Amino acid sequence: MSTFPISQNEQFLKTWSASLNDEVFKSPCAPVPIPDDTAIARALKSLKVHAAKHPQKAAVIEAADHSRCLTYQQIQDRALSFAAFLISRGFSAGDRVTVALPNSIEWPVVNLGTWAAGGSVVAAREAFKLHEHVHQLRDSCSTAIVVTEQSLDTVIHAVQQCPTVKIIVCVRSSARSLPLGVADFEEALLHAPLREITQVKPDSECLILYSSGTTGLPKGVIHTHRTVMCTLDMMSSHWHNYIIPVLTGSGQVDWYEELQVQAYAYYHVSGFMFSNWYLLMGSPVVLMKTFDGEIYLDAIEKFKPRFLGVSPPIFAYLAKDSFGKKSPMSSVQMIVSGAAPLSKELCDEFQASHPNFDYIVQLYGMTEVTVSHLPLLFEKGVNAAAGVHTAFYEQKIVNPDTLKACKQGERGEVWLRGVQRTKGYLNKEEATKELIDNEGWLHTGDIGYVDERGLMYIVDRLKELIKVNYNTQTMQVAPAQIEGILLSHRKIRDAAVIGITINQRVGELIRAFVVRAEETLTCEEVEGLVEDNLAAYQRITGGVYFIDEIPRAPAGKILRRVLRELQTT
Repeated sequence: MSTFPISQNEQFLKTWSASLNDEVFKSPCAPVPIPDDTAIARALKSLKVHAAKHPQKAAVIEAADHSRCLTYQQIQDRALSFAAFLISRGFSAGDRVTVALPNSIEWPVVNLGTWAAGGSVVAAREAFKLHEHVHQLRDSCSTAIVVTEQSLDTVIHAVQQCPTVKIIVCVRSSARSLPLGVADFEEALLHAPLREITQVKPDSECLILYSSGTTGLPKGVIHTHRTVMCTLDMMSSHWHNYIIPVLTGSGQVDWYEELQVQAYAYYHVSGFMFSNWYLLMGSPVVLMKTFDGEIYLDAIEKFKPRFLGVSPPIFAYLAKDSFGKKSPMSSVQMIVSGAAPLSKELCDEFQASHPNFDYIVQLYGMTEVTVSHLPLLFEKGVNAAAGVHTAFYEQKIVNPDTLKACKQGERGEVWLRGVQRTKGYLNKEEATKELIDNEGWLHTGDIGYVDERGLMYIVDRLKELIKVNYNTQTMQVAPAQIEGILLSHRKIRDAAVIGITINQRVGELIRAFVVRAEETLTCEEVEGLVEDNLAAYQRITGGVYFIDEIPRAPAGKILRRVLRELQTT
C-alpha cells in the first residue's frame, strides 16, 4: 500500500494545527459547494445512471434472506409507484409519512416515494409501544404510516387516537387478510409510476428524526433537502479526499464493487444518511433487520466490505463475544464507530483478537447536526479522536460556566455552526432557542477538546457529568472514563455509570450498572477495579447493580435517564 496518502494527511494536519489559537475553528476540510438540488432529484438521477450501467446488480439486499433484494431500477420504479399511490389517496406536498419499519428493502422505496410525492419522512421504530406511536404520530401530524404486519394491531389502536392519519400501509409477511382501510404495500405498488414528481424547494422539510434527548419526551428534529444533501455531499468529498486514497493506495475505487454491511438502523441519523449515501454512490448495501451476530459475521464473510460502520454495542460484541473474536473479517481495513466514545481498554481488547484491522477510528454526530466530524487516516491502529469537523461546519469549544471560548487542549461544550444543521425542533420553539443561539451556534451538550493536531475528542455529555464532593471540593467525573475501565474486565460484558443524589451536602454518588460475562463476578471485584485504576474521587460510592441489559438508544448511546428511573421503581 502506498504511504503517500498517509503523508498527505499528516501534512494536512500540520497546516490545520497552525490555526488552533483561533477561538472559532473553520473546517480544515476541502470546501464543498452548497447543494441547490433536492434529495429526491439527486436520488432519481443517480438511480437512472446506476440502472443503466448495471441493470441486474442488486442495490439493497437483506442479510437474513439474500433473495429479498432490489435492483436500482426496481427501487426507482417502486418508489414512483408508491408516490402515485399516496397522491391517489389525497397526499399533498408537505404531508408526512411515518415509516415504522426495520431495515428492509421497503425502506428506500417508501423514503424516495414519499419525497417524490412532495412529502416528508418521519422515522420511527417498528418496536414502538402504543404510547410511543401515539406521541410521535400526534407530534408529527403524520398523514400516513407504513408498518409491518407484526406491529399492525398496535398501530391501528394508535391511529384511533391520531385524527391526522388517513392512510395505513402494511408490509405483510404472511397471507393474513388486512382489516378494512389498511392498504397492502405490494398492492400499493401496482399503481403506474408517477410521471412527474411533486416539485419542492431545497429548503423544504424532507425528514424528521426523533431525538431521545436526556429529559422529557423525544423531540422531532427537522431536516431539509438541503441539510440532507449537504451531509451526503460532504461524506462523498471526505471519503474521496481522506479515506479512499489511504485504503486503496491510489484514490481509485469502483463503488459498484464496494459492498457495504449496514447494521445502523434506518430510523437513526447515521443509518439514514449512510444508507442514502450508498444508494447515491452505487455501492450495494446489505441491510441487517435486527442485529444477529452470526448473520452479521456471515454477511461480512460473504460480501467482504472494505470498511464497517458500527455502534459501541456491536464493537463490544466483536471485542468480547467468543464468536465475534474468532471471526477473521479479513476484507475489512477500517472500522468506524459512532454514537458514543470508545474506551482505550475496549479498543485494546478488540485489537488483541483482530490484529489485521489497519484503522480503528471514530466519527461524531447527533440527530441535530447529522454527521459533523469524520476521521483522518494518518496512523495505523486505534485513534480515539472523533476526527475533524467537516466542510459545512465551523466549531468552537466553550466553557459551560463562563461561556468563554476554550483554548486548545481545554475541555468544554462543543458548539457547531453551519448550513448542515437542523432547522430546529418540531413544534418546540423554546427548545429550539435553547439548542441554537442568536448567532446560529448549535450547543451540542457534549464535552470535548481539541488536541495539538486539531483532532477533536468527545469525553462525555454535559448533563451526564457527575458532580462529586471530595475533600471540600466539587469534582466533575466523566461516566465514560469509569465505563472504559469496567469494560476492560473479562468478566464484564457491558457497563453504565450514573450519578445519584442523596443530599446537597454529600453531592452525587457514583453508581455502576454491570452486565456480567461470568456469573462469578462480585461487587467487590467491580469496585476494586475502579479503585486500582482511577483517582479516589472516581470510586464507586453508590453501589454496583447487576442487570441483564444496559438500556441504549438505537445507535448505542446509554439511556442514563432510564437507569435513573429504575431507582424509583
